[in-house]
Amino acid sequence: MRRNRLFLCFLLGIAIVFYGVPYLNFQGDLKTVLFSVAWLLFALIAISGNLIALLYGKRVNRNAITTKQLYKQQKKQKVRQYG
Repeated sequence: MRRNRLFLCFLLGIAIVFYGVPYLNFQGDLKTVLFSVAWLLFALIAISGNLIALLYGKRVNRNAITTKQLYKQQKKQKVRQYG
């Protein structure tokens, strides 16, 4: 589920960049150029963050015991010891 969300965010980030870059103004006064550069930089950071998480993220081990299950097992053992 996590990988699907990361992949969707990655694709949406690319789509936003392809849609938004033609509307950015890289020629003009300083404020518009700075805004355009900052917008593009933040968009690329978001895309690269999602790509890194997709490529190097931990794989989810479905067979691993969660802390809640471990706590229940320990509680059962304690009850059995005193019972």
